[in-house]
Amino acid sequence: MKLAPIKSALLNPAPMMKSWTALAFALAATASATTLDFGVSYHGGGQSGGWGRVGVSDVPALGGRFSAGVSTRTAEVGYSRNLALPPLGVVTARTDAAWAWSGGGRVSARLGGSVGPVALNLGGNVFSASAAQIDPLAVWNSDATDSRERGLNADLSVRYRVSRTLIAVAGGEFGGQNMGTLGVEGRRELTRTLPLDEAAQPGDEPETEPVGTLTWRAGVRAGQNVLGVTGGVSYATESGLNLGIDALVGPKTFSVTGSADAGELLGPGSSVRLYAAYEPWRTASTPLRAGIAATRPVGGGEVGLNVSGGRTLDGKTGYGARLTYTLPLGESTQP
Repeated sequence: MKLAPIKSALLNPAPMMKSWTALAFALAATASATTLDFGVSYHGGGQSGGWGRVGVSDVPALGGRFSAGVSTRTAEVGYSRNLALPPLGVVTARTDAAWAWSGGGRVSARLGGSVGPVALNLGGNVFSASAAQIDPLAVWNSDATDSRERGLNADLSVRYRVSRTLIAVAGGEFGGQNMGTLGVEGRRELTRTLPLDEAAQPGDEPETEPVGTLTWRAGVRAGQNVLGVTGGVSYATESGLNLGIDALVGPKTFSVTGSADAGELLGPGSSVRLYAAYEPWRTASTPLRAGIAATRPVGGGEVGLNVSGGRTLDGKTGYGARLTYTLPLGESTQP
């Protein structure tokens, strides 16, 4: 078997990108794909470079939905399906795989479902390529991403609805940094009293209207290199504004994370989200992360911009920016 053509394709991915772009449009025409995906990005700090991607998603296949894509770094494929499994009700299953042109890959799977008041979510992944090798911006995500070169991870979360406004939660993360969490979440609808109108009669109760929802969280987190109590609060308005902050405090342990969703700040159908996380106790993920992500409908599709960065475990500062465009080609009905 001659290796020269393969080596040439890996060192010069432009022809491969053109071939996969043609394949993406072919899939869209023949398999009723509902969305075309395009993206470019740049990352700096350490090894700087660019990234380009084209793909298709939401393609009906085998009773579920199929996605595929190729970038200057990887080839990717994914499959998701909703299954009716009594007594679990509807179970959502998804698996994704990516292979890096430089060698190594990642495979992940996730299952979610509920039984009465109990909701379960289970996930896992195995990898021989780092998350940054697949997507350089992945290490700056709002949720911590394992940045190791190879390994495996698993996570489990259980939510039990005690009442309409109170939920008990438990979870665990295993692999890069083993830990477990226990806690409760509460919710309260906030209202304001409207002034009585002129037609009101003596003794009439004043009317109220909703002004938002207040959510609070409290619990404990314990594991490798971490032990402390957790607490947080979120406030969501009827207009779509959502603010949240969480903290962890314990012996030699402290962290704080926050986010702000600005709703349709850029117009109808748009979104703007800011986030920041400072978690110095993490030993397998980037401890300092921050970013802003925005989307806006343009030309029948949606354009997205993500700018993020932070400081890695070895103290290096990095940053990146990604511009994407998704173009729906038809209505999607998930089986």
